[in-house]
Amino acid sequence: MQKGMKENTKESSPFGPAANRSPHEAPHIPAQFMKRLERWRQESLDLVEEHRRTIVRLERKLAAETERRRAAEHGVEQAKALLRQGRRLEEHMDSVLAGLAKEIGNSSSAPGTAELERRLEESEGDRATLRALLEESEAERRAAVRARDALVARYRISGHDDSGDADVRTLRELLEAPTFAEILERARQYCTCLAITADPGESRKLEHHSKAVRWRARLSDSLATMQMYAEAKNLARASGNGSAGAGFANLRAYCASLDTPLISEQKVAHYEGELARNSPRGRSGRTCPVPAEVSRTGTAVMVEHIRIGDGEPPAPRLHFLDDTDRSGLIVVGYFGDHLFNAQTN
Repeated sequence: MQKGMKENTKESSPFGPAANRSPHEAPHIPAQFMKRLERWRQESLDLVEEHRRTIVRLERKLAAETERRRAAEHGVEQAKALLRQGRRLEEHMDSVLAGLAKEIGNSSSAPGTAELERRLEESEGDRATLRALLEESEAERRAAVRARDALVARYRISGHDDSGDADVRTLRELLEAPTFAEILERARQYCTCLAITADPGESRKLEHHSKAVRWRARLSDSLATMQMYAEAKNLARASGNGSAGAGFANLRAYCASLDTPLISEQKVAHYEGELARNSPRGRSGRTCPVPAEVSRTGTAVMVEHIRIGDGEPPAPRLHFLDDTDRSGLIVVGYFGDHLFNAQTN
């Protein structure tokens, strides 16, 4: 009896069944636990690999951004050097012209007067050419500065995605706002290559429309796309590649060249009908304010536009002037109800 009790005591150890096993006996691990353990191990390996790929992407992105920024800064320095050279030449021309004027004044009846006058006219022509070159150099400097500033801002706000459209989508999120006027104001802040001169009063007429939410989203998409298009052309100019390729011929071509554009190329129009372009009322409604560096008159007719709404009234439109080939800017001059044309006559 006592022997049996001892044996029962041995079999029911207070430390559980595992304590009763022989030290040479392999522990039994349930198959379900082994599957879970294997799944955890695989998930850990996948996580390590994902982090490794993320690090590689970030290193590539950083290298690309560094190279783009270096190109933009090089363009700025190059433009500054051209300006300094141009100013020295202009000072020299002023000195030459002053000397010629003095010679002519002192020898108006001398036989050499005609020759001096000819030389004076040639010098005036050279001076006009020089001034044009100076203005072009100043435009290139501004374009390079805008490209550099935009790249710096983009690098600060961009996420970790290294896909081609990461920048434009990050910018688009920054432009989101509950009203059209706020979207335009944010574009003034974040879109360094856009000059927003549109009257916010026109956009307020659209605020309470049933499709306003959809229109706000499309306005943000349009402004972000225009900024990236202008920024890329400015960067190409700063890098010495003036043409930048067929995809930068205009905004429509740029949208067509993208794999996943925010706005369809079909929404971008570069022309309008005869009545809209040439009638006094049509031209008046499309004449919008522009910066002095775009036009000394302070205004320009803008027939290029983006269809923010469909064809049903009020069919809002965003009118702009693409001056990226000269000043490096896109001027957004109007956003509001569809302007006068043949259909609204």
